Amino acid sequence: MKKSKAKLLKMFVDYTCEQCHKKFSESGLEIHRINRGCVGGIYELRNCMVLCSHCHSLIHFNEF
Repeated sequence: MKKSKAKLLKMFVDYTCEQCHKKFSESGLEIHRINRGCVGGIYELRNCMVLCSHCHSLIHFNEF
């Protein structure tokens, strides 16, 4: 994902993890693709979630 789109997403959610709802600095948040097969891929903003690194790793740990 382009850096400017990632920054806009983080600003849009007010630097808050969409899973645990805690606030973080911009560098403490990561972008997660919800559906890898989505048309538009990672550049489709509706296909993304803003997560802290802890929640992001939990989501990937639980994926099959």
